[in-house]
Amino acid sequence: MTDTPVPRSPDADAPITEQDRQVLVRHIQSAMLQEQIGFEEIDDRFAAVYQAQTRAELDRVVHDLPSPAAPVPPGHPVPRQSLALLGDVKVGGWIETGSEITYGTILGDVVIDLSSATLPDQVTITVWNFAGDTTVILPDGVRATLEGFLALGDRKIDLTGPRHGAPMVTVRSYKVLGDARLFSLSRVPEGRIRKLWRKLRQED
Repeated sequence: MTDTPVPRSPDADAPITEQDRQVLVRHIQSAMLQEQIGFEEIDDRFAAVYQAQTRAELDRVVHDLPSPAAPVPPGHPVPRQSLALLGDVKVGGWIETGSEITYGTILGDVVIDLSSATLPDQVTITVWNFAGDTTVILPDGVRATLEGFLALGDRKIDLTGPRHGAPMVTVRSYKVLGDARLFSLSRVPEGRIRKLWRKLRQED
């Protein structure tokens, strides 16, 4: 980000709401989807969004980004339960989630992308899969824990520091064979998971 001055609007000193912050978060994610900015920038931008106290400070975070080509779609509810017998479960995009969701597979992966979801204060995600990986992607700053049972596989947790008042997400992963992974969006590694993140939004 640069320090180029931005014009002051009449409400530049007006306080902002959590909804204002979420609009900017989605703006930044839309810019990533269009490859206008890279993943290496988003941690700083998200931090600036949550530190901003006025409209002027909030506008400065995205002043160098093009306006979205179309309004970011509102979140749509996701099912509380989903089961795939021979296949994957993939959930993400601009979604709304309840306080408890349960997904499962037999011989398949579970990918739950909540990085731009509308979240309640407390969320519990339970995942059952016999053979396959579990990946959960969260917004930067959200508090989270990874619990459950893993017989043959690895655990991977890479989260940003929590922000004040952020939701708390508890992930309970029960599996026999496969990895359990929990990421903040800006910590998602290069490769297949990043490609999936983009694909979930393109399909939305």
